[in-house]
Amino acid sequence: MKHIFILWKVLMVCLLLANPLASYADFQPSYSTAGFYSLPNTGRTVYDMNPAWRFYKGKIEGAEQKNFDDKKWDIVSLPNGIEYLPVEASGCINYQGEIWYRKHFTPDEAWKNKQLFLHFEAIMGKSKIWVNGKLLKEHFGGFLPVIVDVSSALNFGEDNVVTVWADNSDDPSYPPGKTQETLDFAYFGGIYRDCWMIAHNRVFITDPNYEDEVAGGGLFVSYDKVSRQSALVNLDVHIRNTSGKFFSGKVSYELYD
Repeated sequence: MKHIFILWKVLMVCLLLANPLASYADFQPSYSTAGFYSLPNTGRTVYDMNPAWRFYKGKIEGAEQKNFDDKKWDIVSLPNGIEYLPVEASGCINYQGEIWYRKHFTPDEAWKNKQLFLHFEAIMGKSKIWVNGKLLKEHFGGFLPVIVDVSSALNFGEDNVVTVWADNSDDPSYPPGKTQETLDFAYFGGIYRDCWMIAHNRVFITDPNYEDEVAGGGLFVSYDKVSRQSALVNLDVHIRNTSGKFFSGKVSYELYD
């Protein structure tokens, strides 16, 4: 089995070298983005922010600054679990400590006048996020989304830099909480799930993870008086208007059997 595994790795390397874009072009997941299904004409567009992040493992000074020189850093795509480990990594031999990610990009012109949220599906441990050198978010916990409003932080027509610092060191004050040496598995680290830029119209349904309100944000659906013939559907929607203008509209929904 070991020899077969080695040959398979060699074959994969040869295929990638022969056509480096083929694997990316063939793998275009369309089933879900940031927990949402892509729907046309909804006022929301989701952009893939996974490719081409610069990566550094360890402590380093000044990496949050926009003009920091990161040219010698490794280049990775998300999701990224810091390192590749063998199957027996469940013994918690994985790296624990500080890591850095930096992404350079020029904002799409279609993003102008939109409400923009940078949506990390998860970052393990504690994390901080800067945009163009300005700290916009600090988060504790490795399992819930980390969402940053970058609407006023981006500069159109020029290079922008998103910087992420994360630390998966043992810390009992937030989830996962337990030290890795007491577990029979490893929870790794880094930006280990997808990252998206979500562009909303200025009137939009909010994200409950971003709003951080008890029983608030997003969409709530409940069903009362359910029978074989009918059901009463209760719909509670949290909508935010950042346009600075009066808006009148209606909420409609469809039920599928």
